[in-house]
Amino acid sequence: MPKKCIGIDIGRVHIRAAQMARTAEGLRLEKTFDTQARRSTDSLAAILHSLIQEQGFDPRAEVAVSLPHHTCFFADVQTDAAGVAALQGGDASCLRNCFPIPVEDAIAQVCTAQISADGRHSLLVAAISCDQIREHLAALDEAKIKPARMDAPMIAAQTAIVTNHPAAARGLAVILYVDEATLSIAVTQDGNLLLVRNLPMFAGDTQNIESLAQQTAEIVAQEIEITWKRLFAKDPEAGLCLFLIASDRMTELLVPAIREKIDSRIVPVRPYTDTAGLRPMEVGSSLCVAQGLALRALQPQTAGPIDFLAAYRAKTQPAVRPRRELAICGGLAAAVAAVWVVSLFLQLSSLESQYKSLKEQEQTIFRRAVPEESTIVNAAAQLQQKLDALRKDCAMFTCFNPGRPGPLEVLYTLSRQVPATGTLRLHDVLIAGDSIAIVGTCDSFNTFFEWQRLIENTPGLRFTSEPQPEKTSDSKVGFRVPLSTTEKKPS
Repeated sequence: MPKKCIGIDIGRVHIRAAQMARTAEGLRLEKTFDTQARRSTDSLAAILHSLIQEQGFDPRAEVAVSLPHHTCFFADVQTDAAGVAALQGGDASCLRNCFPIPVEDAIAQVCTAQISADGRHSLLVAAISCDQIREHLAALDEAKIKPARMDAPMIAAQTAIVTNHPAAARGLAVILYVDEATLSIAVTQDGNLLLVRNLPMFAGDTQNIESLAQQTAEIVAQEIEITWKRLFAKDPEAGLCLFLIASDRMTELLVPAIREKIDSRIVPVRPYTDTAGLRPMEVGSSLCVAQGLALRALQPQTAGPIDFLAAYRAKTQPAVRPRRELAICGGLAAAVAAVWVVSLFLQLSSLESQYKSLKEQEQTIFRRAVPEESTIVNAAAQLQQKLDALRKDCAMFTCFNPGRPGPLEVLYTLSRQVPATGTLRLHDVLIAGDSIAIVGTCDSFNTFFEWQRLIENTPGLRFTSEPQPEKTSDSKVGFRVPLSTTEKKPS
């Protein structure tokens, strides 16, 4: 989504606005507004409010404003590095007697700083009174407009000129701003302001615009000559570049009138030359300040540190009150503690509910597993006792004991261990757990010892004691031997 900004130029007798957007294709001038505010019935707040409600300006766009020319003052100040640091830190005490407003009430901003050969700093400083800023902020607040930055109109105009006429950023040039109430003259060098002068325009009700243009041209010629001698100690060079901001009719009359007085190259400023969107005839030169305000918000790298609104807020913000801050911190701490205690009780209630549910599940499982038990004292312990008893019962049945050979396996193993010669018969085979007791007869001791050897070499069978074969009454050899299916424990 393209970033948008609205520049609002608040003049003594006019209000102008321009909405610009930064898109992938570049800067775009989307909407403009220009109206007069001369009558006492013209409410500044009502006109500003209509920008969003009636004129269709984007309510989400960032807003930058400028105050009327007559409320902004400029002064050349010579100081040292300490003075510059003090000004940048908000201390304007070194500007006493530089402006027609009390220094305690002034919001000052350094526009340009140059260092001379002797180490002195030559500054161009702009100042606006806190009362003027407060008054216009109140009107903006009434119109439900919250500005993000505030500039002097000549600073905004110079930004628009450099953007639309890149040649203004090289060498010396003069900016001439003319409207119904103000004549502003600025000298720039390589795009930096060197000097700004604001002169009131006194036009009578019966004075026509032609005579006003001639009078303005005469004043401009005199002021440029005085300014050049003050700054450079010489007369203006031939072909001086002069950028003119005025209404279309005044521009038509001033261009030839000024050329009669000064050898100059006059460039009428057109705020649409570097933007797309509106057709040239829809945009007048008088919207240059409004466009410059929007450009400074869209291109913060060109704005520099100048921002009267931020400086005003830094100066007028209330001092820190320890008791109030401690009270707020204490209230916040109490609120955090209360929330923590409530959360503990909620967690305890949740755990108790889970415990009750688990106990009910335990009892349900117990009744399913041991239906014959009518009394439940400790379900887990009773189930463990039942399991232990079941294991003992299972141990009595060899075939149900994992890892122990079954009776059939034992009998099968014994049936395969028969001597190759002689006769051997097993009369009784008793299998109980891991123990095997065998009673049998054979025809000779050699046959018995051969059978004994076979049993000893059979995996999974071992003699638990030494066999003792004996002769029987029928001339046979009888024997009774104990075996085991477990391995012999190492001694």
